[in-house]
Amino acid sequence: MKKIKYFLWLIILIALGILIYQNLDFFMAKQALKFDLKISSWNWTIPELQNIAFFAICFFIGFILAGMKWLMVNFKFKKEVKIKDAAITSLKEQLNGLKAELDVFRHDPYIKKDIEEKAQDPEQEKEKTNTAD
Repeated sequence: MKKIKYFLWLIILIALGILIYQNLDFFMAKQALKFDLKISSWNWTIPELQNIAFFAICFFIGFILAGMKWLMVNFKFKKEVKIKDAAITSLKEQLNGLKAELDVFRHDPYIKKDIEEKAQDPEQEKEKTNTAD
């Protein structure tokens, strides 16, 4: 799967390189960007840059924004994992405590005798109802 992924990225990069090479005149042309809000003091002009520089700046800004989004999601998931791990740990401790209590009840001869008697009582009641029919 990794080889296929690398191969696809290689194809994409080659296609991008061909696109840039065949349109080199457009990408190397210099242009200045203007930002005008129709207010005399708010008129900005970005210095002349090659078009490829504008594409690269936009790409890196997008890459940085995507990275920030990934970090926020990653931190959120790490926090959720910590909360879930704490809940699992507390439930395991509670389970171990209940198992210890159960072992105490199973090994106590008086409680064990009561449990056996209760287990036998329903069987005796079934036999009584079956013989009555």
